Amino acid sequence: MNRILLAVQLGAVCFCLLLMAACGDDEETPTPATSPQATTPTEDGTPIPATVSGISTRGEEVERLANEVEQQVTWEDGTTHKGSISDLVFETFGKPDAGHGHRVVARWLGDSSWQVTIFMRVVDYSTDPSTEYSLQGEFYYDEEKAEFTAANGRGLFALTGQNPCEADPSDPIYCPLDKELEGP
Repeated sequence: MNRILLAVQLGAVCFCLLLMAACGDDEETPTPATSPQATTPTEDGTPIPATVSGISTRGEEVERLANEVEQQVTWEDGTTHKGSISDLVFETFGKPDAGHGHRVVARWLGDSSWQVTIFMRVVDYSTDPSTEYSLQGEFYYDEEKAEFTAANGRGLFALTGQNPCEADPSDPIYCPLDKELEGP
């Protein structure tokens, strides 16, 4: 059943990516007059203007930032974790020896705002038979501020070390940890 669900989710992601590719060249889209002119540096230091044109390039850059740029976060219990946003999401699982894979997807919300989803598949080999888990960290990324903020429980756990489902009372906005967002 889990494999069927995973196949359906992956199929939906692939379908969305194909639709985005079929929508045409982003460079032909006019820039609204109210769009901010902030910049985000690329890997080689070249700035990317925060305009509607070049949205695909900007999205790839946001995905790269979530996947590669190291951040240092001190969790609620006082431990310090250093790693990419993807690494921090994996830290919330609490089993560093578990096998895992992930995919980062960024969705433009307008202006300089992005919704970033980290789909993670974790296999815990310490159980017999092994147990598979799906984690889904949700974040917002602001290009002007160059910062990630939590959008779901897994994201909040990754950035603060606080499990919102263990609070008394639990936070209904962020618990359960991996529920999907309904909108921006």
